[in-house]
Amino acid sequence: MRVASIEKVLPCIADPWKLRIIAHLDETPDLPLLSRHLEGRYSENLGVVIARIGTREINFFQNGNVTIRMVDSEEEATDFVNRVLAMAYHKAMISGDL
Repeated sequence: MRVASIEKVLPCIADPWKLRIIAHLDETPDLPLLSRHLEGRYSENLGVVIARIGTREINFFQNGNVTIRMVDSEEEATDFVNRVLAMAYHKAMISGDL
């Protein structure tokens, strides 16, 4: 699973020098799995996982959208989301969740 495309690039509300980005994944994410391995909050009713990694907040949605805040560029956002997904799925493999 990886970022397939960037939909929107907007100024970050918390820091006007940073960006917030809405991206699309190439697959539908396994939200319960992401929640467990990213130590995020999962809402089944809303279909979202919210995780904080350092100063960044990343939200994974059931429809395959991802939002991320506090990045400097589209490239940084894409790389960060892909690394977070890889880390979560590696943790899942190690723990036997996959």
